[in-house]
Amino acid sequence: MKANIKFSTLLLAALMMVGVSSCEKEDFLIFTTTTNDTLTFSNEFQSVYKISNATSSNVAERLVWNKPDFGVPSTVTYVVELSATADFGTILLNSGDTSNIHYGIGVSDLITIATELGLDEDPSTTNADGTPNTTATLYARVKAFAGGSSDGANSTTIVSNGSAMNIEMLEVAAACTEAGLSTWGLVGSAVNDWGNQNRGFAAGNDVPFLSNGTEGSFKAALHLADGEFKIRQDNDWGVNYGDTGADGSLELGGDNIAITAGNYFIDFNATDLTITITPADPIWGIVGSATLNGWGDAPDVKMIPDPCNDGVYLVYNVVLTDGEMKFRADDDWGVNYGDTGADGSIELGGDNIAVTAGTYNITLDTVNNTYSIVAQ
Repeated sequence: MKANIKFSTLLLAALMMVGVSSCEKEDFLIFTTTTNDTLTFSNEFQSVYKISNATSSNVAERLVWNKPDFGVPSTVTYVVELSATADFGTILLNSGDTSNIHYGIGVSDLITIATELGLDEDPSTTNADGTPNTTATLYARVKAFAGGSSDGANSTTIVSNGSAMNIEMLEVAAACTEAGLSTWGLVGSAVNDWGNQNRGFAAGNDVPFLSNGTEGSFKAALHLADGEFKIRQDNDWGVNYGDTGADGSLELGGDNIAITAGNYFIDFNATDLTITITPADPIWGIVGSATLNGWGDAPDVKMIPDPCNDGVYLVYNVVLTDGEMKFRADDDWGVNYGDTGADGSIELGGDNIAVTAGTYNITLDTVNNTYSIVAQ
């Protein structure tokens, strides 16, 4: 019995020594990450991404990339970045950490960046050099981090090359406001003997402007004689504008504007105080026994192009007498329209249009071959 106990004690001691020896010789496995693999986008980029607020809820592009091999079994974290420069000196979009190998860039994301870069949808705004401020080139890249976070200590990183993304903000034309009679008019020796000559309009002797589709913008169409003119309000000298320096910029009480004889469109911007004078060729007008100019005894009463509808021409507040009238181009009978059948449709060389005395707004539609004469 004593011998057995002694043997057991010796065996236990031997096993313990083996255990200690094994612990002293144990090796720990250490993994080392590498950055030898490449990281690239696999989606096809569009030549240009057209963006607008109307499509802001859409996805502009879904970026897709490969999973890189860091040389060890590891979780991989990704971050997508957009910049306006190829060196990514300034980051305009950062996706934050994601474990996916894809990321959707929304139109709203691109609009935010476009706005930050000074792009917009307004056709009236431009770059400093006058070019539209609607386009820019962005650069996209993805960064892969070995581990569960992009901000881990000593994390190993693989970065893709930057891929260009050309964006364009689609301009939205400002809503067109239908033309209306304004309180502004033209006066001068070239117009109406400085207000002493009737030009056939009910509000006074000045030739009136019509509003031209946007706030503060006005247009007139008329025949001017050799002479001078100014712009004034309410057929009165209380508020009048001229052009001191003949540079297209108007000044309150400024110099008379010199002009040579001809048919003209005159655009007046009461907000910016500018004037643009354009020879009008072709120009539509009304002629006839019911008009001030008779059957061509004087220049026709001119019509302006409708700012909201192509091929439509307008003259408002015109005075007619009992008689007849027609429409013609460039004060000439080569192209003239009448109304055969008195049905509101026009025909080339058609019958004279009978009218009664009154003040009218007149519209000529050369697209649909119709016209209207509306009493005011």
